[in-house]
Amino acid sequence: MTLPPTTPSESALLTTRESKRSYGVFWGAACFLLLGLPFLGRQRIHITNERIIIEQGFWTKTRDDIEVFRMRDVVVKQNLYQRIVGIGDIVLKSMEGRTEELHVLKGVPQPVLVAETIRTAWNAVARPKGPSTAVD
Repeated sequence: MTLPPTTPSESALLTTRESKRSYGVFWGAACFLLLGLPFLGRQRIHITNERIIIEQGFWTKTRDDIEVFRMRDVVVKQNLYQRIVGIGDIVLKSMEGRTEELHVLKGVPQPVLVAETIRTAWNAVARPKGPSTAVD
């Protein structure tokens, strides 16, 4: 599922979702026995050149938009199991006013690629364009 851009200048860079592998072997078997409902409420992540959209939930849907220019840091976390199966968690640190917000993207496949895509989008938006000028 891809979201249409809301502004003419916005374009989709990457769309991914939480991997089923993030549940682990035993938890995955238990979820399968429970009709697979936890798999339906996974996170869906859409990265555009202007924002990061995080959608999650099955019964209650939650959508969180993070403006790329507000990003401060991107951290990739992988434990041993996650490294073996090729997934990881991405922690996004952003500033909303004077408070720092943390957003965790759990069980993302190819987390380094996703983090680099976010970083590239941030560099394109947050870095000044044109010749630099000094103010005295």
